[in-house]
Formats: sequence, structure tokens, C-alpha cells
Amino acid sequence: MSVATKSPLSKIDLNRLLAPETGRSAEMEAVWQYVLEEDKKLPDQSRMALPEQRQVFGLRAKRWNSDLPDLAKLERISVPGLNGAPAVVCDLMTPADAQPGCLVFIHGGGWAFGSIDTHARIPRTLANTLKVRVLSVEYRLTPEHPYPAPLEDCVAAWRWTVAQSLSQADFKGPLSIAGDSAGANLAVATIMHENRQGKRAADVGMLFYGVYGADFETPSYLRYGAGYGLAKVGMEKFMDWYAPGGSSPDDLRFDPLVSPIHAPEATLARLPPLYLCAAGLDPLLCDTYGFAQRLDEAGVRYDVNVHEGVHHGFMQITQRLSEARRAYDLVKAFYDGVTT
Repeated sequence: MSVATKSPLSKIDLNRLLAPETGRSAEMEAVWQYVLEEDKKLPDQSRMALPEQRQVFGLRAKRWNSDLPDLAKLERISVPGLNGAPAVVCDLMTPADAQPGCLVFIHGGGWAFGSIDTHARIPRTLANTLKVRVLSVEYRLTPEHPYPAPLEDCVAAWRWTVAQSLSQADFKGPLSIAGDSAGANLAVATIMHENRQGKRAADVGMLFYGVYGADFETPSYLRYGAGYGLAKVGMEKFMDWYAPGGSSPDDLRFDPLVSPIHAPEATLARLPPLYLCAAGLDPLLCDTYGFAQRLDEAGVRYDVNVHEGVHHGFMQITQRLSEARRAYDLVKAFYDGVTT
């Protein structure tokens, strides 16, 4: 007789997380006030062209990239692009006491902002926490390079990593993939892409407050779509840039490689063990919850945790948020549990 097991979602009370009285933790409130004051010193992005907006995004990111975690070795490399595309610049990070294997990390920024420099803290922290080398990927950005170009660059970086595992002893271990926000979308899409192609996909995936669909009317978008950092209007624009289209059933946005939440159950069933984390005060909270429901239906091994009282992007703020530091401890517990 089989014993029923509880879904990881059973520990999450979505109604409570979306309640009107739910608010920032004391630490997050202090960070938010700091951000608001610092942003007053920056020019108005709404009056800028996109290249200048990216420069301001980089200035904001510097707040969280001072005193970065040390590494035993950092190499900036280029890997061959996919199907004749330009080479993909990556940072290969090796921590002290690195174990064999590699983690491919894909940064967020709405597919339109961000770089391996603006998101340096997360992959460095993952490298040191998991004791594994990390390849951080500089994919092409939208709207200049819409889908599938960013995904193809991530696939190229993944295939380079797989190739190293066939010849380099340092890479002959677990091969995993991780990403935050739009990077989480690209990470799970990379796994699905390689499964479609019959190629080696990741042994484990770690997805941080990801974009898994294009529904901008979810309860979390309506509750946290303004005043909590990441804005609903911004996400709508980012999706327009990444996957232009409307809402017809054959629209690109229903492709599982764009919106994994719409993947057929058979596609989801082929996914490796996945770790999902969400921020409690995030328009994308329901993306994570809904995607986890689909993983339940498909019988995928996964875990999910919601970090209450913090905004989208909180894992870059380890210096100021104890919840960010706790997030990496939970990632490590999951990773160790599925790779050892």
C-alpha cells in the first residue's frame, strides 16, 4: 500500500501571503528606505534611451556588489555561440575546495537588463555555498535580441559545460543550472530545450523568484505590482520585448520555452529535481506557486519556499538581509540532498 506524501506547497498559505496587512520585514523596510533615498541621486530613467537606462541599472546594482565573496579563481572566457551566433562571454568562478562538477548561472533583469557584472554576488555566493564552480552567462539582451536569442546563448553555455565534463576531471560531477527572475525562466527553458533535443540536461535546477508565465492579472501582480520594487508595468514591457505577441492560443507566449507553466505534463515530467524560491512581496509570487502546482501534477521532485517580508531580487542583498543569507542555506540543503 502506497503512502501519500504532502505536496511541498502544503506549507504555503497563499491567502495569508497576499493579505492586505502583509508587509515588509524590519530589515526589508530599512533597505527599501535606503533604496528610495539613493534613487533620488540618480537621473529619471523614464526620459532616457535604453542604453542609458542600462547604465543606471548598473549603478543601482553596485550597491549590492561591494565586498563580493572571495573566489579561488575567476576567469572571463568566451564559449562558442549556438548555430553560428556570436561567442557568449561568461565568468567561470572557482571557489576554494571546489568539488567536481559545475553550475551554470543565468542572471535576471527582464531579459533586457543585467549582466554578469550586475549580478556578480549571486553566482559567487552559490559557488562558495555549494563548493562548486559556477559559469555565469552573459546572454544577448532584448529588445535588440528577442526570443530565442537569449535562450540560445544559455544553451550554448550549457553545452560548453557538458563538453568540459567529458574531458576535464574538474567538471566530472553534478551539472546543475540556476537563475534568478528572467534567468530562472531561461534556466528551466534550457533544460526543456535540451530534453527536446535529446541531449544531456541538468541534474538539478535551482530557480529563484522566476518568471514562468505571461499572466499579469494574477493575485500577486494585483497585490504587489506597484510599490514593491518590481512593477507590473515593467514586467509587461519586458515580456513584450522578449516574446512580442497577443493572447491567441498559438501565441509565442504559450510556448513552454517562453512560459514553462504552459508545458505539457509529459514535458514537465522529464524535468530534474528543482528547487524553487519566491519572495513574499513580489508580483511573481503566483508564478512560482502556479509552476509548483504544475510540477505536482507531473510528479516532479521539487521543493519550494517563500521568503516572507522581502522584495523580488532579495538574494542579491546578503549584506543587509538575514533572509537572503537563509535562502542560500536552504538552496544548499536541497542541492546536497539531491547530489550526494
